Amino acid sequence: MRFRYSDLPRRAVSRFRLYRAERSIQSAAHNGYLEVSFPPSSLNLMMADTCNSQCVMCGKDYRACGSSHYLSLTDIETIYSHLDMGRLVDVIYGGGGEPYLNPDLGRIARFTRHKYPFVQHTVITNAIDLKEDITEALLESGTHFLVSVNAATAATYKDVSGVDGFEHVVGNLRRLFRQRQNHVSTISLSMILMKRNIHDLPEFIDLASDLGADSVKTLYSRIYPQNYRLKHGRQQTISENDSLFYHQKESDRLVGEAGKKAKQSGIRFQRVPLFSETHSVKKRDCTEPWRSLFINFNGDVYPCPASEILFRPKIDGGQYQSGNVLREHYKEFWNNRFWQELRRTNAMKGRRDVVPECLCCSGAICWEGPCNERNHILDWTESDKSDLRL
Repeated sequence: MRFRYSDLPRRAVSRFRLYRAERSIQSAAHNGYLEVSFPPSSLNLMMADTCNSQCVMCGKDYRACGSSHYLSLTDIETIYSHLDMGRLVDVIYGGGGEPYLNPDLGRIARFTRHKYPFVQHTVITNAIDLKEDITEALLESGTHFLVSVNAATAATYKDVSGVDGFEHVVGNLRRLFRQRQNHVSTISLSMILMKRNIHDLPEFIDLASDLGADSVKTLYSRIYPQNYRLKHGRQQTISENDSLFYHQKESDRLVGEAGKKAKQSGIRFQRVPLFSETHSVKKRDCTEPWRSLFINFNGDVYPCPASEILFRPKIDGGQYQSGNVLREHYKEFWNNRFWQELRRTNAMKGRRDVVPECLCCSGAICWEGPCNERNHILDWTESDKSDLRL
């Protein structure tokens, strides 16, 4: 009898696909393969080039400077037709602006689940504009939620997001959790940590527990170069002193306190590494060039988280030929010179530093630990002045 995926539970198939993808990716990165036969296994769809908040730590002012363009259901159908969906592991509806401002979001989730039931999908939202019908479509499609709240009090929320709407967001979240009762989706709350909100973190655990969240995820805020910090109509911008690199003892104390509360509440706490912990500095171990496509609303492809900011000038200007998955099949660009040099820069074997953006990556905190100032205060001078063409 012929084996069929449909004969197995959905979760078992999804886990198998993840295992298969990770095995191929780790082997390729370890051995320094610049050309690969396997396809991208993870998509991050930049759903809308607009936002309903002006978060102080964001690298773009989507609310004031966004184009309001979005990836439509028709675009998604085309993108999927240009990929190997039989090998795709996950899709993230996020990146860029606020996904709920994309009018096709619910239809896209339903289409993804109906056509590709073994693909895991997640929406990243700020919960300001949680439309009930779209939420229901997402939940019925098995979509997981990562909600960026970043505060536990109204004052901190307004300071961070630029929106006076904390109680509104909490009300939206309570409705989301009520809607989730008959579904299997997980809901996690996230907090980007900086000086101006770290004091809220223990109370944030209490909020997550009260709401019924499955987990809390935290990250250190990275401080972008000065020209990326400005927000139209916001007088106060983020400063270097907002980085917790300069407030290490206070940060460690409050993260530790939050960890104890999370343990007592039974909430999974994905905490940041403490500054006081011993960290073994490793070589850069990024595997994104073998794994991911970050797809802009116009189909342009970026290679990793935040690369829609760091790489965008050179991709928009034609200096980097990263591909456009709305116009091309992935095989037309996935092994081109741009992707090969990304892989050469990040390979464990035969590594050579070629792509300057990778050398000033904010993700370096993942392998170097937090006790390095340049991983918190980003300096893109070398990449900005590079005339490399790929």
